[in-house]
Amino acid sequence: MVTSKQSAQFSKRVGQAIAAKRSAKGLTQEDVAKSIGVEQETISRFERGATLPTLTRLIDIAELLEVPLDQLVRSGSLRSVDGASEIISMLQQLGPQNRVWVLDLMRQVCEKLTETVQS
Repeated sequence: MVTSKQSAQFSKRVGQAIAAKRSAKGLTQEDVAKSIGVEQETISRFERGATLPTLTRLIDIAELLEVPLDQLVRSGSLRSVDGASEIISMLQQLGPQNRVWVLDLMRQVCEKLTETVQS
């Protein structure tokens, strides 16, 4: 069962993902609001995590930002499988040499963190 705290954290992380993708596209909150037929304050509430967009609004936003819907939702999740999917998506954008470098770095970080937890 999801607690209200977990729900609030999820909303905030989804909002941060929307804000990051919007900024990367060079759009303002007003641009997004006009495109999907809501007020600018609605987009602001989404991005702050004060309100979680309905599925229909989230689909509209994902289409406008040209990102897969699941990417916005995964960004809000703390499930390890969702984090892994997000990492895979990022790695796929890299060339082979950079991918190997990132994987090696991640391996080292994970080993170090595992050692810290076990200590």
